[in-house]
Order: sequence, then C-alpha cells, then structure tokens
Amino acid sequence: MRDAVVGGKAAPRRVGVRRPKMPERTFFGLSTGRAVILGVVVCALALTLAVPLRTYFSQRSELESVLAERQALQDDVNRLQVQKSQLDEPSRIAADARERLRFVMPGETPYQVQLPGDYSPSSEDLAVDNTPKGPWYTELWNTAVQPQGSDEPPEPTSAPMPVVQPEPAPAVPPVPEPEGGPVG
Repeated sequence: MRDAVVGGKAAPRRVGVRRPKMPERTFFGLSTGRAVILGVVVCALALTLAVPLRTYFSQRSELESVLAERQALQDDVNRLQVQKSQLDEPSRIAADARERLRFVMPGETPYQVQLPGDYSPSSEDLAVDNTPKGPWYTELWNTAVQPQGSDEPPEPTSAPMPVVQPEPAPAVPPVPEPEGGPVG
C-alpha cells in the first residue's frame, strides 16, 4: 500500500488499527450478490422448462382422449363383427326378410294388423306430398314471401262487430217547441 500524502508530507500509517467490519447481509446463508445470481438462474430454468412441461401435459391429455376413442372404435368393430356373423345365418336372414320386407314363405297366409294410432303414411302419400309444384325458384320465392308457422299459439282474433239495427221511428210525431228568441 502507498502512504497517503497530506500537506506534502507522508502521513503515518496506522498499524494494528482495523476498522470494524459491517455485518455482511446474507440470504439463505449466501451473500446478497450470490443470492441474486442464484435467483436469476432459477428464474431462467423455470422459464426454460415451462413450455416443454406445458406441451408434455397437453400431449398426455390428448393421448388419453385418443386412447379412449380407439377403445370405443374397437368396441364398435367387435360389435359389428358379431352382428356380421349373425347375419350370415340363414334363420336370421329369413327373420329379417319377414320383419323388414314382409316376405311370406310359400303356403303361409299373410295378415297385417293395424292398431289404432299405429298409422304411418304410405309411400304413395309421401310421393304425392313431395311432388314439385313448379320450378325451384318459385318454391324458393314462396318460402321467402309466405309467413312461416310459429311455435307460439295464435293470437285470439276479435269477434266480428255485431250489426246494430237502427231503432224504428216513433209513431207519434214530437210536439214542436214554440218559436221565439230570447226575450229582453
């Protein structure tokens, strides 16, 4: 160390006198500077790992949904294979033909029972209702111009006004009042 110069002369050194040290600030047993550096490193690591962790968890949830969908599809395939094997049996084919197509075996007498309220429109009725009444643009225009039915109940319409007959004229003519103006 150099000696300090005071007024052109070297100041004497103080030997053996030490300044009291200030107590050093610590954070978790580290000096303040080291604690700040450690905090910056921890934050950098957290930010570096945040995106890959988010991606990992989103891919895990997507994997679970895909596995559940795969299991549902596998169950559908198994069910359809059982149904296919049942459809290959001749007795099942005959039963479906009787039920759906109303086929009758030779020598049988067909009966069709209709219960009240069990009516469904026939294919001829459906074909009549679906016939076009003109070109397509006419139908389009009619749907745009005509009001459509609503789910609300219709407003009650007022009853027509009753016709009022005039009263017949009285049979006795009224007595005329004397003419005259104000007196006075």
